[in-house]
Amino acid sequence: MKRTMGIVMAMTVILAAGVATAAMKGSADVVKASATPSEVSARAGQRVEIAIDLDIAEKWHIYAHGDTNFIGVDLVPAESFPLAEFRAEYPRGHKAEFFGETVYMIDGKDQIKASALVPADLTAGEHELAFGVTVQACDDKTCLAPVDLPVSVILKVQ
Repeated sequence: MKRTMGIVMAMTVILAAGVATAAMKGSADVVKASATPSEVSARAGQRVEIAIDLDIAEKWHIYAHGDTNFIGVDLVPAESFPLAEFRAEYPRGHKAEFFGETVYMIDGKDQIKASALVPADLTAGEHELAFGVTVQACDDKTCLAPVDLPVSVILKVQ
């Protein structure tokens, strides 16, 4: 009988831990990032333009790039990024107050515009342009753990 009770109690603890873990959200649960277009073509010496679409769930927000109080959105090319002169233009967001601090928030749908130069020596063919989009989502009461959302684009060099 004691053994049965011990097993039942252990299973109860395991199930409770599983329910608590399932209830926890991370920033990736409420923020999605995708590239538009998902494929680009260019010749050596040309700049390519890419848009990273941000889709933030209702009642959640992220912070504008460069925010000094919280983790602002950031678009970072992967180490294997084959292009040069990378530039990103971030959404400004709207001015608000969060926990007594003036911040710039981004909510709903918005876009990061990026461009880079195809180097003269990049071989013809397909190359993956991989990025990480750093975000930290918050609602009016709490912030979720920051995350790097993976996004990639296929570059066809002619």
